[in-house]
Amino acid sequence: MFDFFALLLVLFLMAVFLRLDWIYYLIYVVGGIWAFSHWQTRRSLNSLMVRRRLPTRAFTGETVDAEVVLHNTSLLPIPWLRIQESVPLNLQTGESYRLVASVGGRSKATRTFRLFCHRRGYYALGPLRLNAGDLFGFAQSAWEEQEKPHLTVYPKVLTLEQLGLPSRLPFGILRSRQRIFMDPTRMAGVRPYASGDSMRHIHWRASAHDDTLLVKKFQPSMALTTMIVLDLDQFSYPPRERLGGSEWAVVVAASLASHIIGQRQETGLITNGLDPFSDGDANQGDANQGDAHPIPGMNGQGHLMGILELLARIELRRDPDAEDPMEEGLLSPSRFALHNWLPSHVNGLGWGTTLILVTPHISDPLLWSLHALNRRGLNVQVVAVVRQPGFEKVSNQAEAMGIHVHQALWESDLAQLGQQGGFHGI
Repeated sequence: MFDFFALLLVLFLMAVFLRLDWIYYLIYVVGGIWAFSHWQTRRSLNSLMVRRRLPTRAFTGETVDAEVVLHNTSLLPIPWLRIQESVPLNLQTGESYRLVASVGGRSKATRTFRLFCHRRGYYALGPLRLNAGDLFGFAQSAWEEQEKPHLTVYPKVLTLEQLGLPSRLPFGILRSRQRIFMDPTRMAGVRPYASGDSMRHIHWRASAHDDTLLVKKFQPSMALTTMIVLDLDQFSYPPRERLGGSEWAVVVAASLASHIIGQRQETGLITNGLDPFSDGDANQGDANQGDAHPIPGMNGQGHLMGILELLARIELRRDPDAEDPMEEGLLSPSRFALHNWLPSHVNGLGWGTTLILVTPHISDPLLWSLHALNRRGLNVQVVAVVRQPGFEKVSNQAEAMGIHVHQALWESDLAQLGQQGGFHGI
């Protein structure tokens, strides 16, 4: 600005000494443009309405379009507008997130930024920054977004076959001799109609064939809740696999929840991981700071979304009072290790509940804890998500205790085993 006024002063002195009228005219024109540019630029962003169009949820591996809609309510156009978006690294595509646009008077302009969901998480976009200016570069004004939008990226959801698990696992419904209720999805034949039978259960085709009313018979079944336990104790994972192994464990837990709820069975989730949105129990001081609240067993697509919400933001948890073993295969000394943490967190589970543990390491203390739960009447299943030395021996020991053990390896390991001619250890 000082240089501009110095230029006007030089022009004015030249006009006075040289007595050239056209220089006065030039001063008036340039000065008028300067004054108008400052007035217009300062009020241009006040007349600009900025609105975002961004989905709030996406899955890992998906591409998302984040649109910025600019509505100029003024009659005067905005000659140029620089748009700068701030995008977390895990959502970047490698493209530039700086654009330049012009918005005419009483018109709208839409600009799109492309995001790629590399990793699950809860991400804040922004702040969005706008810089407006005039054509001559005399003035600029800036605007910054105050409230950041958020995007929740869910973990991948795979089929049991993609996890390397048998397609038919003993999860969810169990057959029962006790007639808790008749499951209409499990037909077991027909029988003669009796007074009081529902008209909806009449098998019309069979009745027409036998010329007598027949009703459908259903298998008696007992729907028992399945609780998935996700182990995110940092010291339970080998040091080299803490990032990748824990992410794979989350994928396995999400896939199991999706599969079981897809079978219309009640499913819940408990985890020893760190929930950044949880302050724990205020009555317990700082001891439970960051505890993830357990999700009770329910079914339905909405309930599955609630489980995926938690799995999107859950993190590895480190016990600050324990020393890192730093060697593979050593027992975790953390108070969040499953053999220490699990018994007190599953006391309320009823008889017959299926308990599925997703863990990187199966230790002897953990097996004995699970054996005690099995004797209480829980159907205990373990899914190991990281290669463990001596897994076959541990698996045989667990089976002898009545605990079913499966292995779901990383996708890269599964592909390698598939090329070698099949999956082993499952």
